[in-house]
Amino acid sequence: MRRRYAIFFAVATLVLSVLACNPPLPQPPPDTVTPYAPTTAEPTTPPGGGPTAVPPATGVPTIESPTEPPPSSWLPAGTFALYSAGPWDGGQVYALAPGPSSTDLGRTATFNTALSRTGRWISHANSPAPATGVAVANLESGTTYNIPLTTGYTLYGLAFDHAETRLAFMELGVSGGYVWAIVVVNLADGSTARFEDTFTHPVAAGAMLPGRPVGWTAAGDELLLDTFLPDTEGNWAGVWAVTLPPGTPSAALNSLSRRAVIASGDYSAETRLSPDATHLLYLNRDHTYTPSGYAPMAYDLAVNQLWQVNVATGASTQLVNVTDGGALARTAAWSQEVPHTLFAQGNYAGDAFSSLMLRSRDAGGAVSDFGSAPLPPGGSLQSIDWCRPDFALVVVTTADYAHQLHVVQLGGGSTLITSDAYISVLGCVP
Repeated sequence: MRRRYAIFFAVATLVLSVLACNPPLPQPPPDTVTPYAPTTAEPTTPPGGGPTAVPPATGVPTIESPTEPPPSSWLPAGTFALYSAGPWDGGQVYALAPGPSSTDLGRTATFNTALSRTGRWISHANSPAPATGVAVANLESGTTYNIPLTTGYTLYGLAFDHAETRLAFMELGVSGGYVWAIVVVNLADGSTARFEDTFTHPVAAGAMLPGRPVGWTAAGDELLLDTFLPDTEGNWAGVWAVTLPPGTPSAALNSLSRRAVIASGDYSAETRLSPDATHLLYLNRDHTYTPSGYAPMAYDLAVNQLWQVNVATGASTQLVNVTDGGALARTAAWSQEVPHTLFAQGNYAGDAFSSLMLRSRDAGGAVSDFGSAPLPPGGSLQSIDWCRPDFALVVVTTADYAHQLHVVQLGGGSTLITSDAYISVLGCVP
């Protein structure tokens, strides 16, 4: 969506205010943060010195080679997740290992950051908004591609394929009508293919709306796009699978085959692709059901159902349906041992949760309590990631919207890892 950043933060603030509760905060333990050497971050200046030139808007990337040999292992021993922490427009990237301990990887990640399946590749906007390109870095070799955005276009989402050979991102611009494109980057050499489409309001029958990449199917021949209607509140307009096998040359986007995976109206929160790239996890609301004590200030954002869809067949399965007066938080996660899932369930008191419990569902459908969500007074739950069977990573906000990263132990308590203006778990590392 061509959503202005002021609108983004207004909506973000609204969502933050919807999910709050008041268990006591644990006292933060001393952080264990160590610098990582040698660094694998891309150079900020070319070998000859001076600022890096802005790449021409031709789709031809610039390539930066590492100035020193890469480490024998691109991540510190024991790393199970990567996260970023810092200002809203860009934070430092850390590797998280048991202890817990955090290792600064020596690079900054701006908005729209994506991590590949094994943590070998990372990609994000090349600067705070308005960005002029996309940085794609190999943390193992240190090589970085700088892929230019079309002048005046805005970046919306990135996704690596399961084999870690390609990256897709979406860019959106306005030229008469809305112009948007999917750009696919070949990670072997940084070459790109571009697939463009246009539409105008009102949307013509059969037209495809802009779509943010959420991942690729396991076979690698289809890209999953979560579509939306720009300049409106029209999020969650349907998830589509677009046929894009390796080697597909640039073409008009509407010339590619596509099929619906999740229909508009069947989901109302961000989807999550399973680690094996075979299923999408999504949340929805049965609008004949209203949670007890629920009184939203503005938008009705409550959800009470958790679903999964097989991205190859399109077959959906309901996993959780809360009908006892409670509701679900607007985030859920896969375990690394698919198809186990983790979600948060609680009860509303007005427009906020009075309590939230993390709960797991196994392959047989059995649901059990995992641990309490460590929500600050007046705070909200932002994300859940289940990187190891015995603990989960949970990001919450305080009443003044500062972020906290916690580890929640299975059947136990929680440990505060760090606090910052903004924290995002970039992904689990197997």
